Amino acid sequence: MKGRLITGLSYINNVMKTSALLLFFILSVQLNVKGQASCNSSRYDSEIFPTVITTTDLLYGNNLSTSGTPTDLTLDVYEPVGDTLAMRPLIIWAHGGSFVGGTKNDGDVVSLCQHFAKRGYVCVSINYRLGLSAFPPTAAAAKQAVYRAVQDMKAAVRYFRSDAANANTFRIDPNIIFAGGSSAGAFTALHLAYMDSYSELPSEIDTTVMGNLEGNSGNPGYVSTVNAVIDLCGALGDKTWIKSGDVPFVAMHGTNDGTVPYATATIYLLGAFPVMVVDGSYSISQYANTVPVSNDFYTYFGADHVPYSASTAYMDTTVRFVSNFLYRYLGCNPADPTPLPNTFTTGINNITANNDITIFPNPADDYLNVKSQNGNTITFAELIDFSGRRIKTISDHSDFFRIDVRSLSHGIYFLKVRSALGETVRKVVL
Repeated sequence: MKGRLITGLSYINNVMKTSALLLFFILSVQLNVKGQASCNSSRYDSEIFPTVITTTDLLYGNNLSTSGTPTDLTLDVYEPVGDTLAMRPLIIWAHGGSFVGGTKNDGDVVSLCQHFAKRGYVCVSINYRLGLSAFPPTAAAAKQAVYRAVQDMKAAVRYFRSDAANANTFRIDPNIIFAGGSSAGAFTALHLAYMDSYSELPSEIDTTVMGNLEGNSGNPGYVSTVNAVIDLCGALGDKTWIKSGDVPFVAMHGTNDGTVPYATATIYLLGAFPVMVVDGSYSISQYANTVPVSNDFYTYFGADHVPYSASTAYMDTTVRFVSNFLYRYLGCNPADPTPLPNTFTTGINNITANNDITIFPNPADDYLNVKSQNGNTITFAELIDFSGRRIKTISDHSDFFRIDVRSLSHGIYFLKVRSALGETVRKVVL
C-alpha cells in the first residue's frame, strides 16, 4: 500500500467493513447462534457496567478426591451491577496451577471474571478437584487429574441448567454457556469440549473407578455441552479429537511458554517431570483449520506462560481478543473488528497484505516491539496519532526493534512499517 496516509486509512476502513460483514455472515451460518446480543449497544463489546457484584462459595457439587475423601466443589458468581437484562450469557472459568494448586480466587481468573462481567456477561470461577495419584508424577496420574477436573467443570455447567431456580437467580440464558480457563483451566475446558467419546479416553482412565465421561460430581441428567471454548495457554491431549461440527474456540499462547508447550511437545509437570506429549494452542488451531472447526488464534510473541497474569497490557489484549470472538459468536460485529497484531485467525485477514510484521504487546505500556516473523529487514517505521500527526519516525535495518512510547499520551495510534515485502499499517493502543 502506497500513497498518502489518508489513502491508507481509507483502505483500512473499507477492508475492516468488508471483513466484518463477511465474518458476520460466516459465523451466523456456521456457529448456529442460539442467542442474540444487543447489537445496537456496546453491551458485550465494551465495559459498560462500572461495578461488579460477587456471590461467593456456592456449592455446585461433591466428589471423591484423589485420596478417596468426599470433597465439596464451590464456585463464585460475578454479575454486573445495575444490569436489568433477563437472560444473559454465562462464562465458566477454571484457574491454573498444574492440577495440584490454584483456587477460584487466583488473580488472573478473578480479573477475567470482572472484565467480562462489566461487559454484561455473568461469569463464574470454579474450584475443582486437585492432586496427583502418584509422585513423582506419571502420565497416568496427570491424565487422571485432567479427567477429574473435566468431570467437575461439567457438573458446574449442569448446575446452571439443573433447575429454574439456579438459572433464574442469576438470569442466565442456559442456551449460551462458554467454558474457559487459564493454563490447567484451559486444559480442562478444551478436554470438556473435545474429549467427548469413549474411544478418545486414555487407557489410564478406569471409568468403573472414576466415573463415566459425565462424572459423578453433581447435577446429573442435564446437558454439559458448551457453545464455545476459551483456551488461554492450554493444551489438548490429542488435537485429532477435534472433529467437524465441534464447537468453535478462541486460543492465545506465548511462543516462549516454558510450562505448557506452544505447539506439540512434551509437557513437564511442576516444571521438572516429563509426563506426556500434548498439543499446544498453536497445533490445535492449525489442525482445526484443516477440519475445519472455526477458531481465532493469537500468539503472544516472545512471551512466557500466562503473560496476562502480571501485565495490564497483556490482560487488556487478552480481554479484547476474547471479547471480539465471543461478540461475533453472539451475532454482532465488534466496534474494533480488526484482528490484533500477532494473530492467526480464520475468517478475517490482516488489514494489509504484509502479514510478516508483528507488533507486540498491544496495548502497550512502555515499549512497542516490531518484528519480522521471517527475518526480513525492516527499513522504516512511522508512528502516527489519531489526528494524522507524525509522532515518531524510526529508520532501521534489522528484523526487530523497539519503540519507546513511555512519554506518549494514552490513546489510539497507527504504526506504518516498511519492509522488503511492502508496507503495512496497524492500529496500536497505548
